[in-house]
Amino acid sequence: MDLPARTADPWLLSEQRLVYAGPRRPPPPAGEFLETMRKLWRHRLAILLCGVAAGAVAVGGALSIPTRYTAEARVLVGFAEPRVLSLESIVAETNPDAERVQNEALQLQSRELVAETAAALDLAAKPEFNPALAPPSRWRAAADAVLQPLRALLRSGDGAAALDDKARAALAQATMVQALQSRIDVSAIGRSYVLSVKAQSEDPALAAEIANTMTALYLARQRQDKVSATGQAEQFLEERIAALRRQVQAADQAVEQYRQRNGLYRGANAGVTTQQLTEINTQLTLAQAAKAEAESRLREAQSASRGGLAGDSVPEVLRSPLVQSLKQQQVEAERRITEISGTLGTRHPRMASARAELANIEKKLKAEIALTVSGLAHEANTAATRYDSLRRNLEGAKAQMGDVNKRSIQLDALERDAAAARAMLDETLRRSQQTLGRGATMTASARLVSAAAPPLAPSGPPKALVVLLGAAGGLLAGGLGSLLRDGADRSFRRADDVTADTGLPVLSLVPAMRRTTGVTALPLREPLSPFAEALRRLHIGLEMTETARSPRTVLFASAIPAEGKSTLVAALGRLLASGGKRVLLVDCDWRCPTQARHFRCPSRQGLANFLGTAPIALEDAVHHDRLSGLDVIPCGPIVPETMHLLASERMRAAIDLFAKSYDLVLLDTPPVMVGAEVLALASMVDKVVFTVRWGHTPRDVALDALARIAAARARIAGVVLSRVDERGYRQYARSDLVYKYARPALVALK
Repeated sequence: MDLPARTADPWLLSEQRLVYAGPRRPPPPAGEFLETMRKLWRHRLAILLCGVAAGAVAVGGALSIPTRYTAEARVLVGFAEPRVLSLESIVAETNPDAERVQNEALQLQSRELVAETAAALDLAAKPEFNPALAPPSRWRAAADAVLQPLRALLRSGDGAAALDDKARAALAQATMVQALQSRIDVSAIGRSYVLSVKAQSEDPALAAEIANTMTALYLARQRQDKVSATGQAEQFLEERIAALRRQVQAADQAVEQYRQRNGLYRGANAGVTTQQLTEINTQLTLAQAAKAEAESRLREAQSASRGGLAGDSVPEVLRSPLVQSLKQQQVEAERRITEISGTLGTRHPRMASARAELANIEKKLKAEIALTVSGLAHEANTAATRYDSLRRNLEGAKAQMGDVNKRSIQLDALERDAAAARAMLDETLRRSQQTLGRGATMTASARLVSAAAPPLAPSGPPKALVVLLGAAGGLLAGGLGSLLRDGADRSFRRADDVTADTGLPVLSLVPAMRRTTGVTALPLREPLSPFAEALRRLHIGLEMTETARSPRTVLFASAIPAEGKSTLVAALGRLLASGGKRVLLVDCDWRCPTQARHFRCPSRQGLANFLGTAPIALEDAVHHDRLSGLDVIPCGPIVPETMHLLASERMRAAIDLFAKSYDLVLLDTPPVMVGAEVLALASMVDKVVFTVRWGHTPRDVALDALARIAAARARIAGVVLSRVDERGYRQYARSDLVYKYARPALVALK
């Protein structure tokens, strides 16, 4: 066996206790995985048993679960019914979408619809949906027997009992509805508007009946809701029509009363006033033009008169026939005067007569011109008077028109209200005619695509899957339990764990012997056995711990009792003594001596006598084993008062004396956690071999014991794993035990 190289002492003394300070590298991830798989393989039988047991339980559970059948019915949501009349304003039809499909699915699964289905099919009389009708199990009967006295004690009278009966009936109804609701599944098929209604039952015919009944009730409820909405709309329209009729009548009466009160008759006053206003306005315009023209002529005539003119330039004078005639007479008179003045003298009577005639004509002309100007003034005054009169009439007409308009505003408002009420009444009457009789032709907005048929094969439960999952769960639980068990195991199972935790080499792995007697003599009877080879490996390991010389005194220690230390020491001593070495075995375990029993020697004289106040000779304390030639010093008669001798200087001197007389001295000591004298003895010997029982000694206890030995400044050679189960060890690691081996010739001779 390759021993790890010993470096500096890995055990360091701290303030509290001695701990191992050597580095411990974590295993690689691949190593962790392999280690986990190795742990599972070690417990493969337990894991397999767990899987088989869980599978058996799953088989029983699967057989006890009733078989269920699933029937499916399909409903198309948002089916548009034929529209004969327009009723969108009363019962609006929305286009189907994902949200509406989901809403309809929730309505199909509503508690009220499920309760109606249960009542229609009388599911309360079926044990499948009414647990009260099912035969009670033994567990339920036992629970009822225990709870029945408590229930009777809680009841205080008939009223409480009646209330309890009502509550029990309500609870039974709720339980039945909940059981049916849990067996119904409504979902949309893909991205379509078709709902799949699935119902489960132990009876295939009942499953189909549940699905069909539920869809029928759903469609009937949809139609009933629409009929009810239509009836409510009809009632509302009738009430609205009556109210609108009263409103129209009141509005018409208000219009007529206002007309009568203000003298407004169908718009006649407003028309006459408007016509008068138009005529006056026209006359006023003409009068204004005539006035302006007359005033203009008058101003022109007056301006001519003030300018010294004779008025001949006034247009009205020029247009007068009399003035024109007088003008001609004047011209004629002037011509005669000119002729007379040329032939006759200025004093001729004819000249005077002509001049008098001209003066008379001019006088008449002036009088006529003055009369024309006066007529222009009178005409101007008449035009102005007429204009003022027409203007006053216009203002009066305007005032009258304003009053009429003011009164017509309220009249127009009343007429508009009456017209609006009349229009609303007409529209409501039209709606009422459309709604009348619509309920008889109303259909549901959903349509049954396919009715449910009784299924031919069960849909569940998947019993094979239940069994498979049960077995898999058992295997998983077994594996998890095995891993937890290994994780909770704080003992040493492998040699490398001992080296990693203690920093000490493992000198040998000593296999456990099934026999209980004669184990110490087994190396002599079977020298090629694995037990004997393990002892030889232990001896070689001790020899290799020192390069200068072999250790002469070796102490065997353990942490707790029942580690197999005493048997190991006795067998090693016999093996080495049979090989020709002079070996002495000293039993220092005075609390529980065992070497005297192993070698069947009397314990009247032994180490206690040799160390006592009246010491005996060494030859008297030594017992010689005839079978192997091993010398044994038993413990002798021990009393509590002599326990201190094992830690005294006399014991140190005795060990030195033994080392001079023998090639190897083996000391069997009590457990470190039991006796304190082992720490003193550990400092007196060359080497200490620490024994750890495989799969038994707790790690923290072993490390604590090693820390105490190291604190005593003892030289620890290594660790021996004792009582190792060969088969169990191979499950944890590659076996370091000695395999059975013999030459072929010896095998042939057997």
